[in-house]
Amino acid sequence: MIASQLDPMVIKSGDNVIIRMPSTNAKIVTLNPAKSVSLGKFGSFNASELIGKTFGHTYEIEKGGSIVPHTIAGFDSADITEANNKEIVDNPKSQKLTFQEIEQLKTMSLSGDVSAQEIIASLTENNESFDKKTEFSKSKYILRKQRKFMKSFVPLETSVYNLCNYFFEFNPGKIRGIRADTLSQVLSLANVYSNARILAVDDGQGIIIGALLSRMAAGGQVLGIHDGDVSNYDVIRYMNFTTDTRDRLQTLPWSKLYHNVEPFTEQLAEGASEDDRFGRERRLRGHSRLSDSLDNLRRGEFDALVISTNYNSKSVIERLVPYLGGSRMLVVYDQSKDALLETFAWLRQSPDFLNVQLTESWLREYQVLPSRTHPMMNTSGGGGFILSAIHLAPVEKPATDSSS
Repeated sequence: MIASQLDPMVIKSGDNVIIRMPSTNAKIVTLNPAKSVSLGKFGSFNASELIGKTFGHTYEIEKGGSIVPHTIAGFDSADITEANNKEIVDNPKSQKLTFQEIEQLKTMSLSGDVSAQEIIASLTENNESFDKKTEFSKSKYILRKQRKFMKSFVPLETSVYNLCNYFFEFNPGKIRGIRADTLSQVLSLANVYSNARILAVDDGQGIIIGALLSRMAAGGQVLGIHDGDVSNYDVIRYMNFTTDTRDRLQTLPWSKLYHNVEPFTEQLAEGASEDDRFGRERRLRGHSRLSDSLDNLRRGEFDALVISTNYNSKSVIERLVPYLGGSRMLVVYDQSKDALLETFAWLRQSPDFLNVQLTESWLREYQVLPSRTHPMMNTSGGGGFILSAIHLAPVEKPATDSSS
């Protein structure tokens, strides 16, 4: 096996990759060496060009679908000076290029006849107020034009953090609105570690279960309870997990929670077709998976119970807490505080739980640069609420003497 196949930061054939474009839009693609990846107005490139490259670098698309490493100048390159912008007047006539000339440059850029750097250079050279700007204002101006014209992208690993940020930004309903910092608190409160056994209910299409699996790459097991006959953990398919990691996940439908498994006795008739044999093998595998999941559940003594459900969380806890070990963590996530208030009050009154807490995470992103450190103007309104508690081990009553 070559070194690139062992390095998790090297992109491989068949990997799922988040492509971040200059406009800050993103898309998830599966790399097939025989196909090309289209980024709309930013062009397209051959997927084979990206295989063997490293996650996190910026690549520019050239004519013919090839890519080359590229460095985008940002605010870091701006020098601090005493200059200011008080003499600059917002006047659209300061740009000497006409609208038609700029549109022609865009068309030539799409065909590969003109590079994005040449367009940006033309815009700055023909901007009468550009030289009057401070170095920082020049850097911001160039960065805005790069986001508009650069045919570049950044491939990001489909890690739990990147996927959570991706879906939170573009499709928060898919993951029930959980933010990356909230997800990290769920993992921390649940005390997830290698070789742990975790019981989970995740109606956020697998973002929490995927995070649990990522913490147990060296060993452990996750048992997911789900609706329907087949689990809908769609987010997990984007994570480039190994087969061993995927095998650490067992699933069990709610409808089979109290099911008694009978021995598999189906026999094939003489002269059975190939389809009949395949069908019997498929049913046998399903029977074995169900039996193993039920055996795992009924062993009990799970190391944590993690819940993100569309149902009433109190009813879910009542059904699953008997399988949770003593001195182990119960962690419940929900988008709404109101959905957790009833459960919070119930846990506070229950003698079986200790240190019951209902918390909300708050996050503010900062720009950190010399003499220009400040909070970002836009931020998310909320990342969800977490209800946590310690489950106490049941007290065994001492045996009484019948003669007394």
